[in-house]
Amino acid sequence: MSAETDQRYKMSLMTFLFFSIAGGGFVLRSLVNQYTDWGYNSWLLYAVATVIYAIPYTFMIIEFSSIKKLSNSEGGYQSWLNLVLGRKWGFIAGFFYFYVNIFYFVDLLPNVITYFLYTAFGEGSYVAELTTAEWFKPIVSATSIALFWVATWVSMKGPKWLSRLLSSAGYAGFGLTVVFIVAAVYSLSTGTVTFEGEPVVPRFVEEIDLSWARIASMSWALQSMGGLEALAAYKRNIQGGERSFRIGVLLNVFIFSSVMILSAVLVSMVLPAEYAQELGLLSAIYAVFQQLNFPVWWTNVIALFLLITTFCGSLMLWTAAPAKMLFVDAPKGIFGKKLSEVNHEGTPVNALKMQGILVSVIIILFMIGQFSAEMNTLLVAVKNLNGGAATLPVLFMVAGYIKLRWDSNNPDFARDFYFLGKDRFWALLAVVPMVTIFMAATITALIPGPEDWAANFSGSLIQVILGPVSIIAVTAYCIAIFNRWREKNPHDNSLFNEIAQGA
Repeated sequence: MSAETDQRYKMSLMTFLFFSIAGGGFVLRSLVNQYTDWGYNSWLLYAVATVIYAIPYTFMIIEFSSIKKLSNSEGGYQSWLNLVLGRKWGFIAGFFYFYVNIFYFVDLLPNVITYFLYTAFGEGSYVAELTTAEWFKPIVSATSIALFWVATWVSMKGPKWLSRLLSSAGYAGFGLTVVFIVAAVYSLSTGTVTFEGEPVVPRFVEEIDLSWARIASMSWALQSMGGLEALAAYKRNIQGGERSFRIGVLLNVFIFSSVMILSAVLVSMVLPAEYAQELGLLSAIYAVFQQLNFPVWWTNVIALFLLITTFCGSLMLWTAAPAKMLFVDAPKGIFGKKLSEVNHEGTPVNALKMQGILVSVIIILFMIGQFSAEMNTLLVAVKNLNGGAATLPVLFMVAGYIKLRWDSNNPDFARDFYFLGKDRFWALLAVVPMVTIFMAATITALIPGPEDWAANFSGSLIQVILGPVSIIAVTAYCIAIFNRWREKNPHDNSLFNEIAQGA
């Protein structure tokens, strides 16, 4: 597309920053959820994840995005892997990036509903009673599906609408976290925070439990700190282009990692981990503010902030970005003309509609499998499925990065940035801990542990079908349609699809 015809919406660096942090803007909710499982060791988990994952992964993304041959790519992730791993595996990786994010919606949507209930009623016991009723599960399913179609409709409007909603959600979610930090620091500096009349005595390090369930929940933390590669799909919508993109993602990882670690430490100083574990994922975040003597009606405010951040932030970004990354840079014609068709903003409208159908089916299947489970059990199950699935695109990225650094002298890989310098030894050494932790988290999150099978066999079976079995099936499907496409297009070696001039 020429400069004369490229009339796409351009956002400022500041807008892009909050556009990006909206994807994980509910910092406090994420770490409180982790606190219900990892307890006092939560801050340590986030600190380790920052050092061995968030920081090196961010620089890996910058290195990939600096490849000169792909400077005009619309999608980023898939075109990077098309070049480095070959078109077939790049396509498979791109399809998985799209596919596994569908599980993210299954995780987010029930949370949106519970946030609405807490916003409306505030009273935790009533909400808990409502969400544990079996008759309420079909309502959760139907409402989740309706909400996703609303998000799909907004996503089809393109990055102008998205950036406005996401930046607003970013301010809301980040603002809630700042309120907590200020209130916690003030309370701790002016007195002792108590629980049931006794001072809260934090233990910053305790015995590390490496049970199946605990390792599986590591994927929650890894998933909450990831996703920056999706923002490359909007690199050409940023004023300042590559330079602004680099500044934005670096600021993102610095701000979020610092705030997450600080918040995790403060949470352990105001709320006993044992009590948080009893409350579970639904109510723990509200108890954090109750510990800081916020009024009862503040529960409604917290829930409203979370509702805005989750629905207008995370859901909107992840509805749009993975579909764009797959269908814009997929081999031309592999999905047929209609699905690959994009509008003038580079948004694949028909693909978003197809995604909505897939999400609707998966929500129905998952709710059937977990129909008799408690709401907290259901939320833990979907977080495991989502967290485990979300690690797969990162593993593809790491595989691509290893190939990129191993074959750095390949002229097709020419770039202007090298993480830890041009010597491949240090860069490759930096990814070893990442691969180890991600492999462990992926396996334990996608496959239920023995206790889960004993407690809910049908729900665990559905989780295995939606997780490992579907992943194998998707791989076979991708290989089949790619081979069929290659037979029809033996000479098509393009790495990404250009948007038609004048579109």
